[in-house]
Amino acid sequence: MAGYGQFCPIAATAEVLTERWTPLVIRELVDGSRRFNDIQRGVPLMSSSLLTKRLRMLEAVGVIEHQGNEYVLTPAGEELRPIVDQMAVWGERWIRRTIRRDDADAAYLMWAIRSSVVTDAAPPGRTTVNFRFTATPRAKRCWWLVLEPPATDLCLTDPGYGTDLTVRSDPVILASVYMGDIPLAEALRHRTITLDGPSHLVRGFPKWFGLSSLIGIRQS
Repeated sequence: MAGYGQFCPIAATAEVLTERWTPLVIRELVDGSRRFNDIQRGVPLMSSSLLTKRLRMLEAVGVIEHQGNEYVLTPAGEELRPIVDQMAVWGERWIRRTIRRDDADAAYLMWAIRSSVVTDAAPPGRTTVNFRFTATPRAKRCWWLVLEPPATDLCLTDPGYGTDLTVRSDPVILASVYMGDIPLAEALRHRTITLDGPSHLVRGFPKWFGLSSLIGIRQS
């Protein structure tokens, strides 16, 4: 790591936390991801080799520790939790922009959706929801969300259970709904999001489809 040549604690903290991708890796750890593959699913545009490098750095400075196949926050890492939360609040309030195509990576969007499912409102038993995107690279056009309360699994290949509900949209539209820029009811009414499946699953979709916890935070 290149240093700032200053004894200031802010400089020392910045040397650790502000390298490219590092804040997002810490975000995933704070949000509960512990295994390498899960952390990477939250930063899908980051290479595996760079993620490995960043995790080793965070371990070396005492932010995480490696326990078996998992990365666990140390007490020092846990103290970053309110900092990460406040970064999200500040960014939402002051600098977040209208979602652009370059911002709407389908892999991260689906990981966020998977993490926000309202499991208490999900249908009983196992429900497989196929998300199909337009205007997206072929490799990221189809996703399967498997709801089996209290668990939710995300698959990039068909898990083989059969599809119970199909959701079609553009990732920019769905991300805008997720972040509260477009009401879900409006997107459904205008058919920028379409649902295909049994009527009870179509009716139940808005109940379990969770939105960002940052909705409502705006510049005053």
